[in-house]
Amino acid sequence: MTNHQASGELAGKRALVTGGTKGIGAAVVACLLAQGAVVLTTARNRPAGMPDHAGFVVADVATADGCTALADAVLKRLGGIDIIVHVVGGSSASAGGFAKLDDAAWQRAMDLNLYAAVRLDRALLPSMLEQKSGVIIHVTSIQRVLPLHDATMAYAAAKAALGNYSKALSKEVSPKGIRVVRVSPG
Repeated sequence: MTNHQASGELAGKRALVTGGTKGIGAAVVACLLAQGAVVLTTARNRPAGMPDHAGFVVADVATADGCTALADAVLKRLGGIDIIVHVVGGSSASAGGFAKLDDAAWQRAMDLNLYAAVRLDRALLPSMLEQKSGVIIHVTSIQRVLPLHDATMAYAAAKAALGNYSKALSKEVSPKGIRVVRVSPG
């Protein structure tokens, strides 16, 4: 989802939006583009109808390899980064509460809802630190404080961890010109 417009409050700013092909992520992409940013987004598969020239990278950010490939693509295509918006997230756990959540379900929840942000921040934050500016936005969930026990307990725990990670990262990098913000829809 590249930008051909050079005006707006974010003109020329380079942005990455994870999970930017539908829902909240797609709305964030549209807003950034409308403000003049150059935007890359990602998903596991290219959505039908998306032009090949659009700012899109196929990557599974729930994996370390997917995060590495995405970060490499961002730095290669954009030459750096000004804005990172971590929207990707979700739960695929079956209903049934705590007893139904095995180690694999917990790991999937952490990989998608926490580790994707940690891995991408670790790979892309050095570029922001070098330029002494940037913003990282972590989209958490209302479930970080109001969890639903039946099927999304692991998701809620991962989003709570993401919120805490965001606060700690903010304390570390805000004196260096990088803002870290958490947003909790719901």
